[in-house]
Amino acid sequence: MKKRAFFLIPLLMFSCKKEGTETNKKTDSVIISEQSENTSKPDSLDMKINQDTLKKENNKVEVTETKNGEIIKIVDGEKLPVLIDEKFTDKNQKLIIKIKNYEKTDLKASVLPENNNMNIRFNQIKTPDGKFDGPFGRDISYKIPKNGDVWLIIGKNLMAEGDLTGNFSVRIE
Repeated sequence: MKKRAFFLIPLLMFSCKKEGTETNKKTDSVIISEQSENTSKPDSLDMKINQDTLKKENNKVEVTETKNGEIIKIVDGEKLPVLIDEKFTDKNQKLIIKIKNYEKTDLKASVLPENNNMNIRFNQIKTPDGKFDGPFGRDISYKIPKNGDVWLIIGKNLMAEGDLTGNFSVRIE
């Protein structure tokens, strides 16, 4: 009987310690910092979403088309930075921003939704050499291999939940 008690006591102590580490995993500082980063974006607070630079200066955008749920905007790469306001009214919409004559080596862009629970991200980027890459999050920083046309494709994240419609802005630098 004493042998069994000596065997059970360390086993119980070990199992109690194991439960304590699981609670620590739930409050991991990395997870908390990611959540707080998503909930409070200082850049999005400083920008006014209803000030679309494409609408104010018509020379920054050549064409805006809408086909089969795809909104296509063409921007001159020499006129960057720009802030584009858009709205998804359907759950299957995409925004394709075609940047013509992009000559920089780095591209930085952000999707700034009006509602932070909106399910939206950069799905793909098409580089001037014809290659596609993605998916990305709401922010993208990408090395562009050569000069030419760059496409940014923005849409819903199939692996996440959230609102599929709403107002948002895209900032491209």
